Amino acid sequence: MPKYLERRHHRARLLRDMLRDELLRGDGGIAALPSEDELIRRHQVGRNVVREALDLLVSERLIRRVRGQGTEPTAHVIVHHLNQLRAIGEPGHSTVEGNAIHYRKLSWELVPAPQVVADNLVVPGGTPVIRWERITASRDPLVLWTSYFRSDLGLREPGAETPGVDAGTWGFLEAAGIELGEAAVRTGAVPADPAVAEMLATEPSAPLLVQHRLLTDATGRPIEFAVGYYRGDLIVISNTLRRNPGSGS
Repeated sequence: MPKYLERRHHRARLLRDMLRDELLRGDGGIAALPSEDELIRRHQVGRNVVREALDLLVSERLIRRVRGQGTEPTAHVIVHHLNQLRAIGEPGHSTVEGNAIHYRKLSWELVPAPQVVADNLVVPGGTPVIRWERITASRDPLVLWTSYFRSDLGLREPGAETPGVDAGTWGFLEAAGIELGEAAVRTGAVPADPAVAEMLATEPSAPLLVQHRLLTDATGRPIEFAVGYYRGDLIVISNTLRRNPGSGS
């Protein structure tokens, strides 16, 4: 590839990254994209660079082209601030209103704990645990969750469709009188397998974020082990990170 093309692609990716940050900032972002001429002036790049950057954002479904009007944000991506235990759509902490969130129960059953679940919940292997599978959705399916709860929590089976953020995991457990402690969360990226893709209404091999979560109550006792698959094209997880002075890391 000629060097000038390499430079153009590199500049286009950098411009794409800057525009994506504005679109996904989660504090209102930008309501409308500047014109191509304004982007050229503001970022001191050529028209081909701007158009390539916009093409990349279109492929990510962050913007769309409207005939006669140029490009505009799609406003379909939810930014979820995950700095504490809070549900998607909890007021003030997400770019989707809470009343737009609902949960669809897929299953609720008592099952023998698989060994990895038993290890996380600190119970003997095969101990009966509650397995709750559900979809978190707004306009589209957002997350497929499979939770394993200790069976001694006094939990009652939720309805088939439960609207509002209070029907999420945190509100559900607090409504049962459980005081929550903290959650240890690991996040990675995987392609959607056919079954998960079907439940999330996306394509097989589509990019997903996967979270493994271990939740404790206020006493530090593990009460839930869960795995969640997030639509990578519909939700962005935002964190605020602070360096601990004197930690040495």
